[in-house]
Amino acid sequence: MAFPDDDPTVQRGDRTIQLIDWLVSRLEECLGEVLPLQTDDLLKEYAKDARNSMTSAIEQLGLARAKKEQQLDRTG
Repeated sequence: MAFPDDDPTVQRGDRTIQLIDWLVSRLEECLGEVLPLQTDDLLKEYAKDARNSMTSAIEQLGLARAKKEQQLDRTG
């Protein structure tokens, strides 16, 4: 999947922050898509693991974004 410049979640500014925002947006969409899998007994544990992994990734990307913003504030 390519990083789309015309995606409405992509904002102007630093390319790294743009990419983080785009990834977080896609991960949040995926979180909603995993919900139906949690009703399937065979997939329930996989869906739970996937949701936990995506939630963790969103949190980690949020921390990375904050650090990048701090870096940009210091250099800008």
